[in-house]
Amino acid sequence: MRSKSEAEHSSHDEEEYQELRGVYACSEKRTKKKNVVTDYNAHGGSTIAVGEDKEENEVEEHEPILKPGSDGDICHSVMERYARSLAPQHRHLCATASAMRSILSEEGLPLSPPAYFAAAITAIRDLDPADLEGIAALSAFVAIVLPLVPADSLPKTKAKDAAFILISFIRDNASALPTGSLRSMVKSLGSLTLLLDLEDWPSVELPLETLVFFALDRRPKVRRCAQSCLEMIFKNHPKSPSIKRAGKFILSIYQKHISLVKKPDSTEPTVTLNGTETATGHMEVLHMLNFLNIIIPYLSAKVRLKILCDFYKLLGYHFSWSTRHILRLLLVLLELSKVKAIVAEAESIMSALAFYTSAAEKKILSITIITSSTISNYVLKKLRDACPGLWTRYLPLLFTSLIGYLKVESETSRQLARIMKELIEIHIGQSPFRNANQSVNYDMSTNEATAVVSVCSAFEKLLESCRFPTDHTSELITMLFLKLGESSYFLMKKILLGLSQFAATVKEGMPCMNSFEQCIGAAVVAMGPEKLLSLLPIAFDMDKLTCSNTWIIPILRKHVIGASLQFFMDNVVPLAQSLQEACKSVKEECALNNLQSCFHSLWDLLPAFCSYPSDTEKIEAFSMWLMVVLKEEPSLHEIIALALKVLIYSNRDDRRQCMEEPNSILFNQFSMDLKIFHYSKKTASRNMKALATRSTEFFQILKDIFFDSSEKRVCIKDALGCLGFILPSEYIRSFLLSSMESVKQLGNLIESGSFDDNVQEKNKEVGHDKAARKNEEKRCLLMELASSFVEAADADLTYTIFDITKSSLSESNGMCQREGYYTLTLILKEKEWFCSVRLDELLDVLFAVKPPTDKIILKHRFSCFNYLLTHMLKSNGDDVNMKAFLILNEIITTLKSKKESRKLAYDALLNITGRLKNSQSDIMDSDLMRLFNMVLGYLSCSSPHIMSGAVSALSLLIHHDATFCLSVPNLIPSVLSLLQKKATEVVKATLGFIKVLVSSLNCKDLISLLPDIIDGILPWSSVSKHHFRSKVGLILEILIRKCTFEAVENQASGNYKGFVKSIKEGRLNKKKRKGDDNADIPHKSSHSTSNRGKKRLHNDVSTPFKKGSVEDSNSHNKNTVKRLQNSFSKNNSTGKGACNRFKHQSTTSACPSSQKHIKQQQRSTGNHSKRRNGEKQKTSSRISATNVTKHKRTANGPKPADSLKFNKHKKKGKAVLKEESFYKQRKAST
Repeated sequence: MRSKSEAEHSSHDEEEYQELRGVYACSEKRTKKKNVVTDYNAHGGSTIAVGEDKEENEVEEHEPILKPGSDGDICHSVMERYARSLAPQHRHLCATASAMRSILSEEGLPLSPPAYFAAAITAIRDLDPADLEGIAALSAFVAIVLPLVPADSLPKTKAKDAAFILISFIRDNASALPTGSLRSMVKSLGSLTLLLDLEDWPSVELPLETLVFFALDRRPKVRRCAQSCLEMIFKNHPKSPSIKRAGKFILSIYQKHISLVKKPDSTEPTVTLNGTETATGHMEVLHMLNFLNIIIPYLSAKVRLKILCDFYKLLGYHFSWSTRHILRLLLVLLELSKVKAIVAEAESIMSALAFYTSAAEKKILSITIITSSTISNYVLKKLRDACPGLWTRYLPLLFTSLIGYLKVESETSRQLARIMKELIEIHIGQSPFRNANQSVNYDMSTNEATAVVSVCSAFEKLLESCRFPTDHTSELITMLFLKLGESSYFLMKKILLGLSQFAATVKEGMPCMNSFEQCIGAAVVAMGPEKLLSLLPIAFDMDKLTCSNTWIIPILRKHVIGASLQFFMDNVVPLAQSLQEACKSVKEECALNNLQSCFHSLWDLLPAFCSYPSDTEKIEAFSMWLMVVLKEEPSLHEIIALALKVLIYSNRDDRRQCMEEPNSILFNQFSMDLKIFHYSKKTASRNMKALATRSTEFFQILKDIFFDSSEKRVCIKDALGCLGFILPSEYIRSFLLSSMESVKQLGNLIESGSFDDNVQEKNKEVGHDKAARKNEEKRCLLMELASSFVEAADADLTYTIFDITKSSLSESNGMCQREGYYTLTLILKEKEWFCSVRLDELLDVLFAVKPPTDKIILKHRFSCFNYLLTHMLKSNGDDVNMKAFLILNEIITTLKSKKESRKLAYDALLNITGRLKNSQSDIMDSDLMRLFNMVLGYLSCSSPHIMSGAVSALSLLIHHDATFCLSVPNLIPSVLSLLQKKATEVVKATLGFIKVLVSSLNCKDLISLLPDIIDGILPWSSVSKHHFRSKVGLILEILIRKCTFEAVENQASGNYKGFVKSIKEGRLNKKKRKGDDNADIPHKSSHSTSNRGKKRLHNDVSTPFKKGSVEDSNSHNKNTVKRLQNSFSKNNSTGKGACNRFKHQSTTSACPSSQKHIKQQQRSTGNHSKRRNGEKQKTSSRISATNVTKHKRTANGPKPADSLKFNKHKKKGKAVLKEESFYKQRKAST
């Protein structure tokens, strides 16, 4: 009968499982639970015990290791630590330390740890057992002093005497001692035992036995401490003779206590709320089992074997109060034992475990089933070679018992599915069903075949009884299909038919949809489409005009691989033709659409059948048949082009192009060997030759389709590019040259006017333009076609394509130029050798062309720069580096352009750094370091435009990889020195760099840079123009958050400490006002933004930092790159020409509505500047006028609005004066 305690706590199975480490590792995690302990009762349930002494999982409290003071006096350290404490135990400890010091001083002994220890041990020897406070203080003092005693100053004989004094005291008074005092003494005893002569058994016998005794103590703190001490002793001295004898003593303790477990009528141990224990011996047995779990890895193999031979017999065939502990320890024993030691007991162990894995036994908790299944899996895996017949007997039983748990999704089913997956992976395969010549053998008389059939039968019954297979079930069936391969056709036939019955209930978007489709896909891969369609045929009913099993067509399209071309031509094509014939006689629109959809779905299977076809001897006949269909069925052009591409790539063994993504995921997830879908070099060469016999005919047909049909052009272009691998290179070269020549001649005729001499005068101009457009379109199509041959091109063809590309780059036609840049990018990407051969010519071609304004063309141009600059930096030549500056100069210059171009420049820079990274192990000599040094060179440029662009580039790079940037010599000092410049855009870019720097680095790296950063940015806190003040405030706010306010304030000079303090106050005020601000958001007027902007511009130096002036730092971290990209569009150029140029770019690139908005902003800015200049000129007069008004207001009553206005202008006057003073000082210094 199931016990009441088990029934109460069975719902906590999953919680109990989480308490175990993996599959019950050697030791459990010890977690601290104050005043509450969970002791496991008989059936894995729990009984709660309240009280400090019953804390089962409480972590030991260790006394802090105090270091002696400068004078070496430990008493001084104790007094410093505990003198101010009001706790009684701390006061007693201080009194004891003082007493020990007085004793040593009176006797003239040194105040050293050895002397303190000797005095404390002597005091313990003479201590009255009834003085509990004195015992607690002395035991704590000894535990503090002993770790400080050098091993040389405590001889082994003295250590032995001290250990025996402690043993005598705690053994005689163990039950009366407080838990804390006893634990401290046990800890000191463990430390003393490590100092004894472990070669001398009489010296260590009593200390070790005492520690073992307390390792089974009822008090958790004492028990844990003793177990830890023993573990440390056994671990540090594994080969000592005394340790071996101690192991025998532990074996005797085990044999003494384990007899209680063997009694079938023994009651389970519990701990009641009042602290009393029932069945005390049972609790000691549980403590003994937990102790063995810790210490057994350090016992000798002989002792472990004796325990193992007796231990599995404790399981019996019933669930007892010790089952959970026995299973856990059994797994540890099996992991530590050798195969030879397990073989003799393997049969008995598996028989004992079989009871606990039985799903029919409802009394067994799921945690126990998981544990016993884990042990069974481990035994079968470890003994697979030593006992080959063991798995054939117990694997079917294990699957039959566990399969029922897979009906529902739960943590238990997940863990059991993982175990079953390992069993399938190790034990099930195709070998039992193959002969010596690797052909399939249907002999089911072998034990291996019988076991596999039983496993498959278990899954058949599961599918019959469940509503729908869970993800775990589908995953296991998927793995079973893949492991059995072709044998699954006759072993898993019923499973496949059972799965097909669920197909009608599967709908798009269901959580189990993917796993179900993957399961059917595994069946397609394993048994092949031919055998699968024989079980689930796709049939057309002429009378009902319906097709059966069409749900499987999408799965076939994703998972067919290694199929037969002849099967497609003999079975799929006739079915598609019958559907096409039926469409001619159907008039109902719905039925017609269904038939046409089914027709195209069947033809969509063609590329899948071309992926690694098995009957390669049919390739030549298949290619002839493809050409016939290509000419007769225009609707199938794209699917045939795709099939041809897959067929060619299959023979080139390029799985990226010829294998569908679901199959790739399937093989990677289940570690499938792809060599079964792989041609030998001889077979692949023969197949390519067979395809080459019809390659020119394919080319002519596909070429005409490419030029005539725009909607099919992309797919046809890819197929033509694949034909480049089988077409003669000279054939492609002559075609391209002749085609381009004809286009050129036609263009000359059009320009000369002789092309339309016979056309009437009124239509002459129209015909001229039309012919010119068609000719340009054909030129673009030829360039597009040429780009498809780059991957397959040899050296001569590559040169030809490059020559064609050069002419297109100089064309005024944007489409031709776009195709030219794209083709050049492909050449540099696919042909790495081309950069070395034609580097000078490539640079001349690129820089002879004016930089494009089209976004797509500019993107391709930067892609060319990406490959070229990477090649130059890796080659590391002096002349090459000079040429690299040309490329880098254009990228940096583009950083100052409009938003779209700037983003492309940033992307190009990141791509270059990504390609250069990790190219060399030495950072200082790396290619990436050379790139940084080149960018640093622009900081000495005379142009502020270029200088700020270089700083922006460095900001992006440091945001991308801040750690590497720190290794660049003089990077940060060089950038910080730019704060001394007068150019506004340079200062603004430098502050942006610092903002990115402090956001990207951690506190440790920032501390060393803090003085330079603070000294550089604080002078700009006095300037309100261009938001310099707010930028400095944001940087300081980030620094305060990362490095603390004290660190930042210490680096600030006296003039700026007030500003730094205002930043801190602003942060605190912002946090306090956060709730109020959120509440006020709906009530803000439309003018609030402009008012905040004015406040930021005129903020005074001495005023606290306003909310609007410091941006949120988290938002800053998320949008750093976006701000970098937009920073230069907001900069005001120092020169009038630069300002006009910026306005012109903004207005020309914006839409009419945005242009109107920009003009309004400019007028607003101009009016604001006028108002501000007027305020500067009239500040003094306003102040005097306000003073007069103030006297009037005194007589007539206060006017708050005027007062606010006065304060506002007063602050403006101060800000203007300080700002002018700052600029005068900087001008004088420079």
